[in-house]
Amino acid sequence: MKIKPLTSLRFFFALMVFLRHSDFIFNHEQFRNTHNPVFTQLYDSFFAEGYVGVSFFFMLSGFILCLNYKDKLINDQISLKDFWVARMARIYPLHLFTLLIAIPVSFSGFLTGKFFWLGKLVMNVFLLQSFVPDNEVYFAFNGTAWSISDELFFYLLFPFLVMAFFKYGRSFRLGMYVLPLMIPVGIYFAPDTIQHHFFYINPMARVVDFLIGILLYHVYEKLRPGNFFQSKWAATFTEIAAVGLFALFFVFHNDVEQGYRYSCYYWIPIAIVLLVFAQQAGYLSTLLSNKVLVLAGEISFSFYLLHQLVFKYLSFINARFFIIHSELALIAIIFVVSAVASYVSYYFVELPANSYIKEKYRLLSTPAAAVSIAS
Repeated sequence: MKIKPLTSLRFFFALMVFLRHSDFIFNHEQFRNTHNPVFTQLYDSFFAEGYVGVSFFFMLSGFILCLNYKDKLINDQISLKDFWVARMARIYPLHLFTLLIAIPVSFSGFLTGKFFWLGKLVMNVFLLQSFVPDNEVYFAFNGTAWSISDELFFYLLFPFLVMAFFKYGRSFRLGMYVLPLMIPVGIYFAPDTIQHHFFYINPMARVVDFLIGILLYHVYEKLRPGNFFQSKWAATFTEIAAVGLFALFFVFHNDVEQGYRYSCYYWIPIAIVLLVFAQQAGYLSTLLSNKVLVLAGEISFSFYLLHQLVFKYLSFINARFFIIHSELALIAIIFVVSAVASYVSYYFVELPANSYIKEKYRLLSTPAAAVSIAS
């Protein structure tokens, strides 16, 4: 099942991550001392906070997996093996494809430390890099893949979390509602030196974002989906208010310590945006259900995994030949190239590989198990 407004929102949050990574331009000599003040102000005030997109994706993941798999898992309509194969088919082929693209631009590390470089490669191949508290490991090769490492961990836990939450009693459910409170407490007492890895990167902490998505689905089920608002205008007003609340949190982010912004600061506005737009009831939802925006959301996974590599390659080329002198123009070109590459990747890598793995697995599975694999 697809909720079109949420699919479209994926693109906008992927765009925020893209703008966050525009700091790659700063790494090249011709821009170091000639920054456009407009670009610098935009980056410091807006672009740099784009990592909020990761929180959105983790929370959305828990919500959408519940939407598509909760009943199947609880009613034994899909096996654990089938679920995990379906999820691996979703993320792993594109991860390997982008990892291969990342190797040439990362090969200089092999020349300076062969064993460390190979170790990082192995960690990336098996999506284990986010567990290692070293940014030279979890940001190695295709840096955005650390979040896919987290997602794989979430996928492994998901069936057990769903069964415990929806099937095995209130005590576990209450514990899941209380667990998020531990994150801000932990951030308060944790030294600054570990906050980035543990509360932003490490899947043991980021699984709380995923849990919140599961909790939101539980709330969503209670809201009479599709019939919660009395009128379309009431729904539209609520949608505008949800976007406004998110914008308000975003505007005042500089008043909040970095550690909280890495993790819990944006939970409330993101949760409200997810719940409101999941109703698909207002005019903003209608706008977000436009097929162009939905397509943009569908290619957002490819865009997310490819864009940092496009930054690296095009910034490197521009550094050698200094073709483009404007940061904003260079970002615009990188965005267009990333979007086109994502479209091509979605249709010629992501979808075919996903279908191939599922079909191949069906040949190896019993007919009943094969039919139960969700798309």
